[in-house]
Amino acid sequence: MAQQKKKSPTPADKTQAPRKKDVHARARKTRMSKGVKILLVAIGCAAMILSVSTMACSGIINQSQNKESYTLTGGVAAKVDGVNITEDTVTKQIMNVRTSGGYDTDKKWAQYLVDNSMTPESYRASVIDSLARQYLVQKAEKEYDVQVTDEDVEQAWKDAAANYESEEAFENQIKMFGFTKDSYKQQLESTLKQTKLKEKVAKAADPTDQEVIDYLNSNLSTYNDARRSQNILFKVNSGATDEEKAKVKEKAQEVLDKINAGEISFDDAVSKYSEDTGSKDNKGDVGWDKLTSFVDEYQSALSGLNKGDVSQLVESSYGYHIIKCTDYFHVDESVTSIDRVPKKIVSYVKNILKTQKESTAYSEWMDAYIKKADIQVNDMPKEVPYNVSLKGVTPSTGSSSTSGE
Repeated sequence: MAQQKKKSPTPADKTQAPRKKDVHARARKTRMSKGVKILLVAIGCAAMILSVSTMACSGIINQSQNKESYTLTGGVAAKVDGVNITEDTVTKQIMNVRTSGGYDTDKKWAQYLVDNSMTPESYRASVIDSLARQYLVQKAEKEYDVQVTDEDVEQAWKDAAANYESEEAFENQIKMFGFTKDSYKQQLESTLKQTKLKEKVAKAADPTDQEVIDYLNSNLSTYNDARRSQNILFKVNSGATDEEKAKVKEKAQEVLDKINAGEISFDDAVSKYSEDTGSKDNKGDVGWDKLTSFVDEYQSALSGLNKGDVSQLVESSYGYHIIKCTDYFHVDESVTSIDRVPKKIVSYVKNILKTQKESTAYSEWMDAYIKKADIQVNDMPKEVPYNVSLKGVTPSTGSSSTSGE
């Protein structure tokens, strides 16, 4: 699926040449540094999770306790349908955040809490709530007989790795955040199970044409003036000499001259000359620019084309491109009929709307499921290592507490 601007990239986006792959790789690292840390917490919880007499994981928790520089209190923080969430599990998760964030003094930790509108008690409550939800999701997956096969997990792994230059590059990336291939696959399995659970408990009707029109009119600046294009790429290797670059440029110009002279059609030129493996088999089509993201040079050239126009040579970090604008979408004031909207954009918007509906339905189902659960939360022990005084601590300038976020 193509990537919408200002949205997270999708692993299935494999067209290489005009897209910001190098830039995306750096952006992915930034996004991943946030997103993966969240996943790490989830995996950490799964590894440390709920100490139950019938579960063997309590031994693992006890083994790891000896390695910590802080004192654990023991005891039970909460019970979820009779299952214990240990106090030490909660403490470890909070202290992992404190340690990794560099809040090595009580003063720094207190400032962090205040800046994020939290107290030790409220932070603990949010962690307990998160752990309780994780347990209840797992319980629901069993109740609804949610099944994920090894083949499902392997395909999800391949889809994720496809967004990188190689599987090895992807593995190196996830290692930076503490994952192994096996632990990442465990997280993928958990995500797939939750997706299948959503499909069972939170089905949503397909969006109507009017809903699509309303959404487009509310977000018209995002989709208006969209251009679809074909691309012919003449690759230039990153270490190429000036002479080698000149030879590639000369060849690209010869092909462009033939296209402009009518000696060869654009489609035939794609088939014969393009080195963009991601789009060549699709006649060079790289989709709509409003649904994906191109390198700046490509986007700048495309934005100056009308439907049917062919660009001059466009140089980017990949080499030289010849671009043809194959379609253009524009409305003056508002969308009045779905027939005026390109099918790809309609499909894209419908997917967004259905996902939103499913997310809302799932949240409502989950809230009701949690309300039915027997959740008992015990008071926070005063001796937990994250319990610090907030007396006299005021929010830092620019923090969420002062910005009203």
